[in-house]
Order: sequence, then structure tokens, then C-alpha cells
Amino acid sequence: MLSNFELKRRLNYLSLLFLFSFLIKYNYLMLQIFYVPSITVLIIRNLFFIAFYLKYIEPLLISKKIRRRLFFIFFLFSFFFIVNYWYNRYFGNFLSISDIFSGEGTGSFSMYEVLFIHIFKFRDILIILDLALLGFFGFNSLADLKSISKFRTNNYFGARLKLKKIGSFSLIILILAFQFVFGSLLLGAKSPAALYQSGSSYMASVYGIFSLYTFESYSYLTRGKKKAKPKLDNIPYYKKQKQLSGTHHLDQATNVILIQVESLDAKIIDYRQQGKEITPFLNDLKKDSLYFENFYAQKVNGSFDADLSTLTSLYPVNRSYAFKDINLGNFHSIAKMLKHRGYQTLAFHNNNRNFFNRAEAYPDLGFDRFYSQSDFKEKIYQVPAKRSLGINDYDFFASTAEIIKEKAAKDEPFFAYLISLTSHTPFKFYPQTAVEDFAEVDNNLVQNYFKSINFLDKSLQNFVNKLEKAGVLDNTLLVIYADHESEIETNEYQSGRDFVLWRNLKTPYHIPLFIKHPKLENKVSSREGTTTDISPTILDLLGFKNLPDQFVGSSLYLEREDPILFLHETPTLLKDGQLFIKELEQLIKVGHLKDQKKEVEISPQKIKELNEIVTYMREIFIRNQGEIFEEVE
Repeated sequence: MLSNFELKRRLNYLSLLFLFSFLIKYNYLMLQIFYVPSITVLIIRNLFFIAFYLKYIEPLLISKKIRRRLFFIFFLFSFFFIVNYWYNRYFGNFLSISDIFSGEGTGSFSMYEVLFIHIFKFRDILIILDLALLGFFGFNSLADLKSISKFRTNNYFGARLKLKKIGSFSLIILILAFQFVFGSLLLGAKSPAALYQSGSSYMASVYGIFSLYTFESYSYLTRGKKKAKPKLDNIPYYKKQKQLSGTHHLDQATNVILIQVESLDAKIIDYRQQGKEITPFLNDLKKDSLYFENFYAQKVNGSFDADLSTLTSLYPVNRSYAFKDINLGNFHSIAKMLKHRGYQTLAFHNNNRNFFNRAEAYPDLGFDRFYSQSDFKEKIYQVPAKRSLGINDYDFFASTAEIIKEKAAKDEPFFAYLISLTSHTPFKFYPQTAVEDFAEVDNNLVQNYFKSINFLDKSLQNFVNKLEKAGVLDNTLLVIYADHESEIETNEYQSGRDFVLWRNLKTPYHIPLFIKHPKLENKVSSREGTTTDISPTILDLLGFKNLPDQFVGSSLYLEREDPILFLHETPTLLKDGQLFIKELEQLIKVGHLKDQKKEVEISPQKIKELNEIVTYMREIFIRNQGEIFEEVE
């Protein structure tokens, strides 16, 4: 039986552990996941938590019943922490309400499999170490201490709080109010709604995580069933600058085939596993194409971000599921521009047509016909239903080639947009009899990825061969790129580029870009670009003189290279291999490509342009926010 003194001492230690555990997790969330821009505001919030805990929570710990309730609440907070920690590791953002309710699964495989294969690391067990210690040392089961009237832990923090009850309450409220006012002034917003519109990191910094999720929930629930129709007339002034080169022209009736490949790393091109090529066809295609080695994908929510940025030349914005939430009918797109010129506009995907609402989004973006899973059959490779994810790529591309040959026989040119699927994480959807053996690879995830991409390579080779034999490619511009990287981080293989970072940051997705036509020069270009530049480049090659005001990308044939923008909650900028973040209207350098550290100057004029782009994109895609919160204020 423990004495009263020993009971008090143990509870003192447990109280300290409880408080510090909460503060460590909360501050990690704020700094590393929500990317709050002001340390000062965060420090003030910490002072509020400490004062509130010492005055109103700690004295209640003498009750076993209350400790159990607090332990349960802390368990829920720790669950919230680890979910955001894992989500941030994979996506680079926090898990928003939109992600929870607007995101979709990807077929028949288990997301738990993706979690434990792709995301979970054994060191993550340390995250629940505080819970284990609290439980092991009896935070729940320690005897009820209500009979001990003078239980305090304030000695561990220096001088004890000796203010009267009313005075203590006033001080705590004053600290919180000061944080609200000071934080709002520092971040340049007058209201919670304005902070929320500026970015979730701003909102969380001033009003906290709970308030952020409250706003998010209100926004989501008040959206209604009617899609938003954003105004597109407030075009940033940067549009005055040149976006097309006008130097490389193909015939105006040139066919266009645009292929978006699932999870194709730039690193996998020319990669050899013990001398064995993973992508022999794409390696050869690189020699016969204009190939961009410093090309990056736009992805902040999901793969549909690549669709959006490629077809509309706009930056996708975090927390925006545009295909579901936005009426895209008045958006400009490459499909609409080519359709206006007399092109047949066709979209192809081997998944369900309603996946991420593509069945509605594609017609809105100007496609005459959308071919999806129900339009294809597996004829060459039968994949068991339990391992399938739509129609396998080989049969998908083979069937699509036959459709394209029929369309090419007509008088009018065609624009065909294809999206592959078999190489989707967790990379187990390939036909096992159709791929090379990579048994020498010990890691199952890496081995399956190599097999998936090898199968994709065979599928593309068959597709191109069919069209070459039919003569379709004689007058066709072929463009191949990826929606994002495979996001594999193992000792045997790492998908991304090697960045040196001094801030927690999702590095840009490095993907390949092939542009092939008999009249184009075959070379490797070191020019930096992103998927927003694909449509302007195609339209430049087809002789278009102007781009829609809405397009933000520029032709890759221009000698001028603008910084590449990624609209995470904290916007990220890439310029000449140097990484910056936009924070409090400033650009802060946070990293660089390994062995490529150098000084890069970005002019105040360019920063002003980028600020306008960020504001413009959020006005378009953070749907209905202005209208919703006008009612709140």
C-alpha cells in the first residue's frame, strides 16, 4: 500500500507526463502538419494551455473517474494525431473534412494494405509511448485521492499560482484574447472567415485546430447538392506576359494522344535492376522523343489533380475536390479549344466512369465521348476479381488503339486523352504471367512496383505498335506523362528526387514527360516544368496564337522559366532546384536538390504575381467559402 506522499508524488509525475505529452503532440501538429506561420502566436497559445491546465485540470486529477475520462480524451487526441501524421507523410497535408467525405477508395483492395505497406513505419510505435507509460504507471488505476486536499504539481513549474479564482480566470481569458487579436493582426486578416480563406494554417495558428475543423465542417455541410459556379473574370495581371513561343509549328490538323500514366516515376526511366531494364520500351521512346528530365506533377489531393492541371492549365488547390464540387462547364480546357477547331474529343479510362465524378466532369470540360470500364473487356489477360482494379492496362490500351484507328479514319482530327490504372498502389493488379521476374528484389513493395511498371511498359509498346502499323502516328502528337510518383521510400528503391530539407515538406513529384512527333527534334531538355504547362505546349505546337485568360501555364518551348508553384496549404515554390515556401507574404527557402545548392533570386514583382495566383486559385476552388461565411459574419 502506497503512502499518501508516494501517491501524490506518482500523480505529480503522471500529471507532468500528461501535460508535456499533449504539448509535444499539439506543437508537432501545428508546426509540422498544419505549418503554422507564427511561432510567437503558438507560444502564446501554449501559455494559455499551461495556465488553464494548472488552474482547472490538474486539481481534478485526484479523482480516478475524471482521470479515466481524461485518458480517454487523450486517447482520441492521440488517434487524431497519428491519423494526421500518417496522412501528412503520404500527401503532405493535414486530413481535412473534404478528404474524409469527398475522397474515394480505389477499388477492391484494402486501404489498410496501403497503410501498412506504404505508410506505416515501425518507429511510429513511439507515438503511443506516452499512452503506454500513463497506463503502465497507473494514471487510470491509481487510487482515488479526493481525501488529499493539497495536491499540486505547480512546484515543478516554478512559482505556484496564488491568484484568486476570479483573477486567474481573467488572466487565462486575457491570454487567449490577446492571442486571437495579436495573431489576426500579424497574419493580416480581420475575421476568422478571412483567415480561413487565406489558408488553414492561418486559421489554425490563431483560433486553433478545433476551430479550423468547425469551419471545415460548416463549409462542407452547407455546400448543398448544387455545384458551385465560380467567377472566372478576376484574372491576375500577370497574364500580360508571354505564354506561347510561336516558334514550333505542326500541321493544324495534327492528331493528339495524351496519356496519363499511373504512378510512373521519372527515376524508373533508364533504371536497371541488376542490369535488367524495367521499362525497355519507354527507354527507347525517350531516345526518339523530346524528353523533359526536370518535370513535376501537380498533386495535392488525389490523382484527379493531374487531370485538372493538365486539361485546364490551372493549379489544383488543397481541400478542393474540383470534379465533385465545382461546375466546370464555364472553364476553358484544351479539349474545348481543339473541339472548336473541329477535333473529335475523346477520353478513355479503365476504371468506373463515376470514379471521382469523371462522367460529369469530362463532358463539362469539352469531351464528346468518355470510354470507361464498361466499354472494355479483358481478352488477353484475365485478372482475378480479387486482384483487379478496373480493366488491366494491356487490354485497355489494345482496345483503345482499335477505337482510335476508327476515329483516325474520319475526316476530322482527334484529341484522345487516356488514363492508365494497373500500376496503382499497392501495385498488385498486374497479370502475374505477363511480367518480368524481379525475384532478386527483396522488398515486396518494390518488386511489385517493378512488375506493375514493366507490365505498363509492355501495354504501351503494344498500343504504339498498333497505331504505327496503321499509320496513325504519322500525323499524331504523342504525349506521355504521369499523375504522380509511386511514393516508395525503401532502402532498395526511392521514387523521388533527393532533396536536402530543413523544414517538414512534401517534395515535388518528379515525373517523366515524353513528347513525340516525326517532325520534332529528339533531345533531352533540362527545362523545369509542370503539368500545367502541357496544354500550353501542345497548343503552341498546333499554332494557336493565344491561350485562354484562365490558363496559368506556359509553353515549354519558351526560354523563360517561371518558378513552379504547388498549392499545398502552405504554397511551395520550386526554382532551379531550390525549394521555397510562401509564408506571411514572404518566400522562405527551405531546401534544395542534393548537390545543387545555389542562390536563386525571385524578384518582388514575381512574388506579387505569385500572391495573385494563389489568391485567384483559392477563390475559384475553395468553393462557396465567401458566400458561406458572409452569413456567419
